[in-house]
Amino acid sequence: MDDSIGDIHGGDVLIEDDRIVEVGRNIDAGDAEVIDASSMIVAPGLINCHEHTWQTGVRGTVSNWTMFEYSQLMHATSVPHFTPDDVRIANLCGALNQLNCGTTTLFDWHHCNATTDHTDAAIDSLEEAGIRRSMATARPRPTRSRASRRSTSAPIRASGWSVCARAGCPRMTA
Repeated sequence: MDDSIGDIHGGDVLIEDDRIVEVGRNIDAGDAEVIDASSMIVAPGLINCHEHTWQTGVRGTVSNWTMFEYSQLMHATSVPHFTPDDVRIANLCGALNQLNCGTTTLFDWHHCNATTDHTDAAIDSLEEAGIRRSMATARPRPTRSRASRRSTSAPIRASGWSVCARAGCPRMTA
């Protein structure tokens, strides 16, 4: 699929390392490994512009909740029980599922971040999955003491990410 020349039936895609370097017909790739995809469609990866990846484990189980029930039961009741490791596993499974479904870029709207460890776990899992990602965080909603809530002045370890704080909500982008 190419705007300038249309669909390329029987075309080639040359990949070096983890990057597409050329798309066209009859590409000279030397001794490159050839994968026969002649019975397949090669298309760009999808972009998921809004995902609460940490909620992967509860997909479908809360679909009949009203917004009020969701806010109360998910954020005020369930979130305080999530550990950083729960967030890491949920985000990793969610990001891998997105890749499995053809999504290569993910915007993760993360609001299970009672501590910096929760946020770091979310970042680590997206990096581990290898998905292109952007992430935004919201203020934690669980009813916990103010002392245990993540402060915007707390350092967030975010190697390879840019972090900017606006209105008390750090936003991380790859």
